[in-house]
Amino acid sequence: MPATQSAKVGGDWYDAFLQPSGMTMLVIGDVVGHDIEAAAAMGQLRGLLRGIAAYSDAGPAEVLRGLDRAMDVLQVSTLATASVARFEQTPEERRDGLTRMVWSNAGHLPPVVVHEDGRIAVLSDRRSNLLLGVDPSTTRTERSVVLGRGSTILLFTDGLVERRASNLDDDLVRLQDAVADLAGATLDELCDGLVGRLVDGRNDDDIALVAVRLHPQDTPPTT
Repeated sequence: MPATQSAKVGGDWYDAFLQPSGMTMLVIGDVVGHDIEAAAAMGQLRGLLRGIAAYSDAGPAEVLRGLDRAMDVLQVSTLATASVARFEQTPEERRDGLTRMVWSNAGHLPPVVVHEDGRIAVLSDRRSNLLLGVDPSTTRTERSVVLGRGSTILLFTDGLVERRASNLDDDLVRLQDAVADLAGATLDELCDGLVGRLVDGRNDDDIALVAVRLHPQDTPPTT
């Protein structure tokens, strides 16, 4: 969802694709700035990241490290946050109805998980890695969480939650409350409901929101 003012259009983006190994990779990011230059840089970073991930078949941390190096070599002089998640599964995990989400976070807001039993978890890490474009030699780290069928994963940019005269902890609590109120909703209803409750047409920043739900693997996926 673009900002309500055209001058605020910027560099939010998301992506989802399969790697050669068959793993699903999910990306969300935000280029610093609110102008045409930020939007153009976003297009560059989105394409670079997808190419690096498709060629290397690497995990999230290595993909972000490769993007940082590519930005340095190609002199893409911008700063950006990004969160990259990969959904992995061994044959044993598939049998048991489990999926591992491995993710790496370059200064971005933390993913939020709604477990199949309704528990809501903010996958925060106060030691979040540096933004992209700061130091191409920085170390990128990964974390993982095991998820059951029916779990929902939310990735989003700051336009969804951040408000003036508020802090990040309060912003994330407000998000969790809205998610709890929408328990049992389809993915479309969840996304529309979150935007409606948290923004209600008053967004002064771009918003990107991605929701993924792990469906039972013995039946076709549904919304």
